[in-house]
Amino acid sequence: MEIGTLGRQEIYRWEKAKRTPREWLPFIAKAVGVTQEELASPDAPVAYGMALGGVWHSYYTYESTERGPVTRHHYVVIRQENNRLTVESRPSSNDSPVSLSLTMRGPIGTGTWTEHTAVNGYYQGAVYHGALQVIVDPTGRSMAGKWVGFDKEFRVDSGPWALELVDTSTADATLHRYDRSPIEAGVD
Repeated sequence: MEIGTLGRQEIYRWEKAKRTPREWLPFIAKAVGVTQEELASPDAPVAYGMALGGVWHSYYTYESTERGPVTRHHYVVIRQENNRLTVESRPSSNDSPVSLSLTMRGPIGTGTWTEHTAVNGYYQGAVYHGALQVIVDPTGRSMAGKWVGFDKEFRVDSGPWALELVDTSTADATLHRYDRSPIEAGVD
């Protein structure tokens, strides 16, 4: 099957439920591990916005000009209000905290991210920010996508960003258990 490029306008129309890109459904369904019928169904759980709150393992990769590929891991808590997700890293899960703000349209999350690097770390307290888009898997237990932003030389950079559900509770006792590094906890 020969198809053209799926552009921003097509994605916008799909997110706004104005059009379903039928020619892309086989590829999207395969990528997220569902059937085409599940993906196109208005009754699919992600179409109505499943509950995504809880503790998640967040990790993203960027290319350091001097150190090569670097993957940063955080435990984050996601709080959900309707189709808006607020994501904040847990204290002590990483020395460079991150925050995200996402708007969900079906299984697609679009928004912004900010990272405050460690004052005594390699980037000496620099603040980085950019845009992010992720797709939630049909079970609501993981999401993956891409981030875009500027590096320290102000060049556009991008890379993968993924989140995996760890715990659906946001009770204080639960949150305190994740005030540590996912790496020290044995999460890959």
